[in-house]
Amino acid sequence: MSAERKIDIFSGLILLLSFIAFIMVIIGPFAYAFIGGYTYYYSCLDCENSTPGDYSSQIFILVLLILQIIIAINELLPNKFIKKDTTKYGLFIAFLTLLFTIVGIVSFGTAYIAYDWWADIGFYGPLVAGILNILFSYFKLKNK
Repeated sequence: MSAERKIDIFSGLILLLSFIAFIMVIIGPFAYAFIGGYTYYYSCLDCENSTPGDYSSQIFILVLLILQIIIAINELLPNKFIKKDTTKYGLFIAFLTLLFTIVGIVSFGTAYIAYDWWADIGFYGPLVAGILNILFSYFKLKNK
């Protein structure tokens, strides 16, 4: 008899997407605005032109992505370090990631509404990860 271990594909995808989104927030700007001439204002973790709303949203997004990574790793391990079922928590955290991403871009957009502004890689990573992690967590919850 062989003990076959079923790999949870949804947890693997959540882990991958959360890790990629985490890296995108760390290395890339969240948004930027064209002020005029050759002047651009960037919003990122180490930029001076971030608004308090989008800067704090980026911090919350990083914390939420770390929590998603921890939950996904827990689900993939044979001996879980969190014994409780964490699927509902993962769904809620993915929703919060999406919510804080939207709050951050709205904060930046309202601060620089008089200028041309647009979102960048630090916004799109958590946005896509939040949407897909909600879907994967939902499918995972339905398959239990």
